[in-house]
Amino acid sequence: MLDTIQRAALAANLADGKKATDITLLDVRGLCNFTDVFLIVSGNNRIQLNAICESVSVGFKQRGMRGPTVDGVRGSNWLVLDFGDFVLHAMNSEARSFYRLEKLWGDAKEVDWAETLAELPETALSVS
Repeated sequence: MLDTIQRAALAANLADGKKATDITLLDVRGLCNFTDVFLIVSGNNRIQLNAICESVSVGFKQRGMRGPTVDGVRGSNWLVLDFGDFVLHAMNSEARSFYRLEKLWGDAKEVDWAETLAELPETALSVS
C-alpha cells in the first residue's frame, strides 16, 4: 500500500504522461487542516487539463485505488481532484500565475516526485 506522498507522486507521473508542466509536490502537513499534500500541475489549455485529470482518475482506478472527488467544471481553467489526503490542482498558466499556490503555501516542503517514484518497487506502479 502506498503512502500519501507516494500516491501523489504516482498522480504526478500520470499527469506527466499527459505532458503536464511545472509539476510541484508540496507537503503541507502541519500547515493545512484539510489535506496533507498539494500536487500542482499546469496544462496549456482546457483540453489538456481535462486529459491530465482523466488520466490521473483512470490510472488510480486501474490500480484499485479510490478515485477522486472532482471540483471545478470540466473545460475550466482550474480543476481540482480531491483524494482526501492529497489534492491535485490542474491549472492553466494564467490561473497558476494569478493564484500562486506555491507562494501561498511557501512554508511547505517541496518533494521530488520523480525521486519518490524511483524508490518504489515496480509492482507498486503496475496496473491490476
